[in-house]
Amino acid sequence: MTLKLNELQTHDDVLAEELQDPEFRTEWDRLTLARAVGQCVMRYRAEHALSQRKLAAIVGITQPQVARLEAGVHNPSFETLRLLSDRLGIEFLVAISPPESRTPWITSRPRDATLFEDAQLITGTRVAVAAR
Repeated sequence: MTLKLNELQTHDDVLAEELQDPEFRTEWDRLTLARAVGQCVMRYRAEHALSQRKLAAIVGITQPQVARLEAGVHNPSFETLRLLSDRLGIEFLVAISPPESRTPWITSRPRDATLFEDAQLITGTRVAVAAR
């Protein structure tokens, strides 16, 4: 049987299916910050035409640490966020709101900030991560 391109599931379809699994959803929610920081680091690296090795030298970490950041499978420490901010000039904006919050953080973020995550966790907590 040969599948046609239009018969393949999209990334969003696969993700929506996976998010139905409570264990997967718990881990997905836990890594919200990690995914956002990973996307931000990859974007910075691409915009500045840097290899992981060169970015690591600028930040003062190792190339494997950059790879782990970009993979988004480990939440970065405060120290790592501080280094990225200090050495790359990235301003991270992180908002965590309780379920009953009526004013979404997203509406008040600076216009020049790129939104990397805006997620409502299974608990109802809202997490938004942007950078500029």
